[in-house]
Amino acid sequence: MMEHCVGTARLAGVFKEFHVLCDRPLAGCECYDAYKLEKTHGLFKLHYLKVGMSRLSFDFFVWLDADTVFVRNPGDLLGPLGKSPIHVALEANVSALDEDCLWKGTLVARLRELWRQQGVANQLYASQSAFWIVHHDAIETVYDLAMGFWNKANHSGLTVDVSGALGYAMQMLCADPEAHLLVNHPDLWASDEEGHFRESLPDGTAWSWRHPLRPDAVEFRPSIIHLPKSKELLAASRMLSAGFVH
Repeated sequence: MMEHCVGTARLAGVFKEFHVLCDRPLAGCECYDAYKLEKTHGLFKLHYLKVGMSRLSFDFFVWLDADTVFVRNPGDLLGPLGKSPIHVALEANVSALDEDCLWKGTLVARLRELWRQQGVANQLYASQSAFWIVHHDAIETVYDLAMGFWNKANHSGLTVDVSGALGYAMQMLCADPEAHLLVNHPDLWASDEEGHFRESLPDGTAWSWRHPLRPDAVEFRPSIIHLPKSKELLAASRMLSAGFVH
């Protein structure tokens, strides 16, 4: 799937290097041996960031899950960062959702409570871990914040995946969460959590995006699309891997 992702990027006119942690060489990628890390909760993304990408001398890194496609060149990829050292697209305000709502297998009410206890003062937002941007100098800080939050959640009996931990780091480090809202960057990236493209891959036309926790839909035409429900349509390699772009 990572080879397919890179292939779609090249067709869209994106020629940045893709640095990939994998178990075999992949066409069109800068490849590194993947460490044998536990995949549970997705925390390997943070571990790879710290032990792998921090050694490379680039200013910025973009994480992409392998089940991603490019339909256009995103142009100013770093634009959403502003002056923040990290950009994670904040998808849905969950500050006032019902108590029994689940996000990534976690009760939103419990997640909100822990975010507040650990210092998040702004409105609270759900986010993904399939696409994010981080400055090289912030890697240690992001890692420590995210893993620290995950460990506190674990000790309190709350199961949190990497999305909740990364979202915590994001909301602690960005001064203006509004600048990182997904709806404010509709031409960059979105995740098809509802399976709109389950039967056919996106062709670059606009589509109606809706967050699983919110009733309202938004017309989006992103350049980069995460397709977690479309794996059977994606490409050449059946091996799951993931990569960073600098």
